[in-house]
Amino acid sequence: MMMKKWLVLLLTLSLLVLTLPALAEADSDDRPMITALGTATVTLVPDTATFTVGVTTQQPLVTAAQSENATAMQSVMAAIKALGIDPKDMQTDNYTVSPVYDYQNTKLESQQVLVGYSVTNNVTVTVRQLDQLPTLLDAAVAAGANQTYGISFQSSQSDAAYDQALAEAAKNAVRKAGMLAAALGKTPGDLISVQEANDVYPAYASSKSAVYDAAATPIATGTLSVSATVRVEMALQ
Repeated sequence: MMMKKWLVLLLTLSLLVLTLPALAEADSDDRPMITALGTATVTLVPDTATFTVGVTTQQPLVTAAQSENATAMQSVMAAIKALGIDPKDMQTDNYTVSPVYDYQNTKLESQQVLVGYSVTNNVTVTVRQLDQLPTLLDAAVAAGANQTYGISFQSSQSDAAYDQALAEAAKNAVRKAGMLAAALGKTPGDLISVQEANDVYPAYASSKSAVYDAAATPIATGTLSVSATVRVEMALQ
């Protein structure tokens, strides 16, 4: 009796194993489908900027180079703070001490001779009132900065702009899928999948951008372009 029950159980399991692939195949979505990409871009005006300024000094003794650099950098930072920049919007982004060599060539050999040390100190500044940017740059240079680079613009509305671009890109993708289906004499059916493809935040100059300040260093703010891409798959009827 017990043996008979085991045989029935084994037979049932065997039938189940044989049936599972057929069930999986039946559940799989093998309907014809169409894939389309939709893109959208939202343009907005920047409301903040960052720039980097610094001081590089060189002296025969490393302590002299450091002392000269510290004095100059204190003047630069004081000039920036005097124009209303919050200390929390200033961050040291590089401090280096490097030997300086003079490379001398003779008839017999080439050699490098240590002639001093170079010290560089850079600070990155966040500007929340863009009309201050030219004045800040000029004040930093006047106070002793001999390195300026890395001006970039941002917007506090970038996340909201990306959400808008993402929604428009999804609609664009569905519209393209419908157009492709119609071109094939088909009708788009169920939406099978939606995928966010990428997000890009490039900044570029625009002829309509504001320029500050006529009496100081001219700065063009440009615009920010926030883009999104969405991929959709739809069944064909």
